[in-house]
Amino acid sequence: MERLRQFPGAKGLDSVAKLAMTLAILSLPVTSLPLLSRLMGGTMVAPPTVIFVFILVVIWLPAYFLRLGQIPREILPFLAFLVAALAAAALAFFLPIFPYKGHTVISEEVGAILTLAIGAGTYLIFALWFQNQEHFTWALRILNYSGLVILLWSAALVIVPFLTGGEYPPVMVRLNQLLSSQSPDEYIMFSGYPRFAGFAFEPSWLAHQLNMVFIPAWLAASSTGFSAHKKIGWLTLEKVLFAGGVVVLFMTFSRVGLLGFFIMVAFFFYHTNLRFVRWLKPRLLGTRLQKSTWVEVVFVVISFLVYGVAILGIMKLMAEFDWRVGQWFTLTEIPTNVFALASQVKVLERLLFWDCGWQVFGRFPLLGVGLGNAGFFFEDYLHNIGTGTYETIRLLNFSDLVPNIKSMWVRLLAETGMIGFGLFATWMFLLWKAARWLRGHASPVLRTLGWMGAFSMLAFLAEGFSIDSFALPYLWVSLGLLTAASFLARRQEFETK
Repeated sequence: MERLRQFPGAKGLDSVAKLAMTLAILSLPVTSLPLLSRLMGGTMVAPPTVIFVFILVVIWLPAYFLRLGQIPREILPFLAFLVAALAAAALAFFLPIFPYKGHTVISEEVGAILTLAIGAGTYLIFALWFQNQEHFTWALRILNYSGLVILLWSAALVIVPFLTGGEYPPVMVRLNQLLSSQSPDEYIMFSGYPRFAGFAFEPSWLAHQLNMVFIPAWLAASSTGFSAHKKIGWLTLEKVLFAGGVVVLFMTFSRVGLLGFFIMVAFFFYHTNLRFVRWLKPRLLGTRLQKSTWVEVVFVVISFLVYGVAILGIMKLMAEFDWRVGQWFTLTEIPTNVFALASQVKVLERLLFWDCGWQVFGRFPLLGVGLGNAGFFFEDYLHNIGTGTYETIRLLNFSDLVPNIKSMWVRLLAETGMIGFGLFATWMFLLWKAARWLRGHASPVLRTLGWMGAFSMLAFLAEGFSIDSFALPYLWVSLGLLTAASFLARRQEFETK
């Protein structure tokens, strides 16, 4: 940032930008700020992080380009995806899309493009702002404070009612009214047990933010030994936060959230197994057997069988708390019809939304129907079994909203087609390669960010089937940090040559 400092008022600009970035990270726990929600027309997705990102886009991003700041190559496929998404939105005006309950193509596309702009702005700011490793360490420290707020508030929502006879103190109620559009006890009981929601609009959104940012950061730091704070022997704050984060995630009772977490953990243990096997082989086996690939495969298979049994045990434990998971263990036979099976395991309504999106993609495979427009086809493509479910009845008869797909993966196919989805997948693959490279870096903080990015993308494989909004900042924050870390590592490598 040397050239930036030569500008008049550059130091003041740096200070304002750092303050805005600090507030952007600290405000991550909040997903539906009531004031911002009203300003945005009553939307549920109103994270205050976007306010501070907007400030950075307006005051810092122009200065970055004025000083000839570079664009990392990891961003290029994403920029191509943005172009494809806008092209799909423009071409949608030539498709047979008819108004739905007063909504038109232009009204839906304006809102959808705005949310995409929010996501893209968040990603670009987090990908370009970080200029050195000290910035990353500082950001991870602030991230820990932000995550600590989630854990403490989640615990308070459960503990305080038991101490006060079921009532929240006025200060807690007022604080919740300022920071969340949801009542503090809206999700506090679930099948007789407390269900954590934190400052998020609903428990699944809390699981999403934990899986996309906080748990990946804490698990990555715990595995690399890095800490943004002082260590006490082997104990670090990140390890404590990771343990607390897992408890809170479990208590959200988000099935997709737990699936995303299991994918992360499976990937972590896979690499741990490989290191363990390579350490164990020369100690247990002779020289000839050490070189056998089959021996390594057997060790890995046995390890995964052990982990599979452990996961099954965790699922059985969940079944005691969550009646929906309990349904999975009461199946006497598996139906051949996927919708009948989905009905028995209590995921039918989600499957109906995904099926509609998939059929839209089948009809418009190249560029889809444009951002925000898949819901216009909901009535036409809704499966017959869906006419009797609670959520579809409510949407069709008692709601004036255009239905959404409820899955980012299916939405990308339906609204941007093979071209948009392909570019998005290419961008993710390039970031995956960057994360793989960083995981072997000599710098502890860059190595930690490589693991964090990998964990976030793996969790998104599951979370992408539950979240379909571009405006939630959590994926963009993690991938922005990964992009910035990869860019910095390449610059440092180039300078040392």
